Formats: sequence, C-alpha cells, structure tokens
Amino acid sequence: MQALPGGRLVMENFSLRGLIQFAYGVRDFQMEGLPAWTDLVHYDVQAKAEGDFSVKQMEGPMLQALLEDRFQLRVHREIRQMPVYELSVAKSGVKMKATGPGECVPYDANAAPPVVHLSGAGGLPVFCGYPTNRVTGSNRTLDGAGVSAAVLIANLSRLAVDRSIIDKTGLDAGYDVHLEWAADALADDAGGTSIFTALQEQLGLKLEAAKGPVEVLVIDSVKRASPN
Repeated sequence: MQALPGGRLVMENFSLRGLIQFAYGVRDFQMEGLPAWTDLVHYDVQAKAEGDFSVKQMEGPMLQALLEDRFQLRVHREIRQMPVYELSVAKSGVKMKATGPGECVPYDANAAPPVVHLSGAGGLPVFCGYPTNRVTGSNRTLDGAGVSAAVLIANLSRLAVDRSIIDKTGLDAGYDVHLEWAADALADDAGGTSIFTALQEQLGLKLEAAKGPVEVLVIDSVKRASPN
C-alpha cells in the first residue's frame, strides 16, 4: 500500500475483507457479517482525487467512499464487551530506549504524504512511529524508532494477537523498539519465544487477559464490485 503525493492511493492484491479492515481501522475479530467471497477475490486499487490530501484522509474516508461506491458497502459500529488484553509495564521496568532527537524522520499522517528521494544505497529513511515487520517462517520481528505505546499496541493487535489491547502502560514517549517472537502461542513450550515472553524479556512490558469494550464493525450489506 502506498499513499502518494497528489491524492494518489495505490494498493495491490488486497481481499475485500483486507480493504475494509484498512479503510475502517479494524482487525478481523472486530468485523461481523462479511460473506465468504470477500476473502477469495483480490483487488488492485489505484485511486486519485484532485487536491493534496493527508495520509489519513486517503487511507480512511477516501477509501471508505470508494468501497461504498464500488461494493455498495453499508456498515455501522457497535461497542461490545469482549475478551481483550491489557498492556502494562512489567516489574522489571521498561527495557526500551527513548528515541533521541534526529534519530528518525518525523512523519505526520495528518499531512500530505512525504516525497521520498531514494539514494540507492541508503534506501527509505526511518520514519518516527512507523515500525517495520519481517516474517521468516514462524518467526516475527518488529523494528522501529519513535514508537509510542499506541503505535506498538496497534502493531501487536495486527500482527501478534487476536484481541484488542488496552493501554495501561502510562508511557508517553517514543521508543526504539526491536521485538522478536514466534507466531505459535505455545512457542515457549516448543523452544521458541511467545509474544508474551518476548514483550517481558525484550521490552519490559506484559500482556494480561481481561474483558473490556471493543468497537465492532457490522456489515449491513455488500455486493461484488462494479466494473471499472
């Protein structure tokens, strides 16, 4: 996915379920009522609007409008009590280093997408608050700078657990994050490192099961896409 200057949005090989998740900012466990075909057919999206829109506008309201138009998508939101995790600081204390000034490039999703010039050797700059993830077999890695608790939680919810996460850390700074774990929830018993153990040992944080309010996106109606 790329949000580009000039109001251009490019997304490749997304299922409709994935597009809806992205447009409405929800995870799979937060959606109800999608038919099975929304997983099977994948789409490329190339959209352009007149004007210089922010990243949030393109990835949110503009993509929502496209889905509502092309798929006749109609939704509403509800708050339900569901299983969640609470993220807090472990007894060992925080093991992350606060990111210093100039150690990453500021990136504001409320502003127009930045124009990035690649040097060839240096590659993309390290944007503050935008960690990258890598998958090698069943192993996962998350790396970033200027990562807030909210950004870490969003990535954990998307990559590591199937529940919403409530922030109980009290952390308000941006941190350097390097986190490695195995996707299997029982990884600790199999010689790997589960996300629960990795968070405590590597970042000084802990996840604990709880119940709490979760926003659910209910699909009222959806149809297959109209032709281009």
